[in-house]
Amino acid sequence: MTSPSSQAASRRLPSTLRLVLMTLLVLACLVWAGLAIHHRLTHVSAQDARVMADQVTVSSRLSGWVTDFSIIEGENLAKDDVVAQLYSQPDERELETLQAGVAAMQAQVDYQNSRLELAQAQLDGGVNITHQQLEASRAAMDAANARLEQARKDYERSNSLLANHSVSQQQRDEDYYVLQSAEAEFHQATQEVAVSQAQADNAQVGFIGGSQMPLPNPDVIRAELAVASQELAQARSRLAQQQLRLDDLQVPSPISGVVDKTLIDEGEYISAGQPILMMHDPDGLWVEANIKETDVGELRLGQTVDITVDAFPDGDFHGHVAVIGRAATSQFALLPDPNPSGNFTKITQRIPVRIELDDGPIDLIGPGMMVEVDIDATADGPRHG
Repeated sequence: MTSPSSQAASRRLPSTLRLVLMTLLVLACLVWAGLAIHHRLTHVSAQDARVMADQVTVSSRLSGWVTDFSIIEGENLAKDDVVAQLYSQPDERELETLQAGVAAMQAQVDYQNSRLELAQAQLDGGVNITHQQLEASRAAMDAANARLEQARKDYERSNSLLANHSVSQQQRDEDYYVLQSAEAEFHQATQEVAVSQAQADNAQVGFIGGSQMPLPNPDVIRAELAVASQELAQARSRLAQQQLRLDDLQVPSPISGVVDKTLIDEGEYISAGQPILMMHDPDGLWVEANIKETDVGELRLGQTVDITVDAFPDGDFHGHVAVIGRAATSQFALLPDPNPSGNFTKITQRIPVRIELDDGPIDLIGPGMMVEVDIDATADGPRHG
């Protein structure tokens, strides 16, 4: 049988155990409360935070029917990938027409260049011929002049000797006729020089031997070539403009990123500037947290942040404070409250704080996801404001 003393000891043991357990529980609660108070004093937390990104809206510069659009939401696009194709057959035909026009104008310019080369060679040859004729006429005139001088001397000598009866009357008359012939020959040579000079002058404007050259003067062709070159430049400009329009009928992706929302379907008619889809760069994500204005004074740029994403609570995300806002979010409300009645209730405002993501499975998250942030306010850094 059990003694009374052993029975009393057995009753005291559970009481002692319960006392120890209660003591340990109280100590655990005190430790937890102390850690919570310490965390509250050293950290700034916020549950009103979201993943953000620069949303890019892709639009078309032109209006038209969408003939090809197969993009789906969540698809990855590289920069310059074709997002949508608009109906382009009339523009392609117009491009071919303008290309033919440019080819025709280029042929016209080449033709005028060929004519210019031939006309210049023709003019140079004609000028050379007339100058040679002019030189020959001048040489003939000089020879005629020399014969005239000699005939004049012979006649003067014969005429003086006739007075002394040293030569006959017949010899004097022969010398006279030779003089008359030399004067006529010199006069004719002088006229030929004048004619050759006129031909040389006329050759500069495209006349040879009193008739027009087969091709116009090179200066005229140069003027025609300048007109043709200007028309070619205009045709090329129209072609480049049409090529640009044809290129614009293919809507490219402006960035490399992920498609968030498609706004049209294939076969629709869209207007210029109408949004086609929305996308974002997955490498440009950040977290925007709305921090109480009473806590903003504890924040510094560069402070580390622990981030919990609601969609992935087991994910280990970290970041740092990058930007501390200077205006409360209420300032940008669509319907601000100016408090005209005079009844005032003070409400703690929220200041937007931008947090850059440093590490974690960032490829799993996207814009709009809700997150919670826990900012370590013990780190030193430049103060806000």
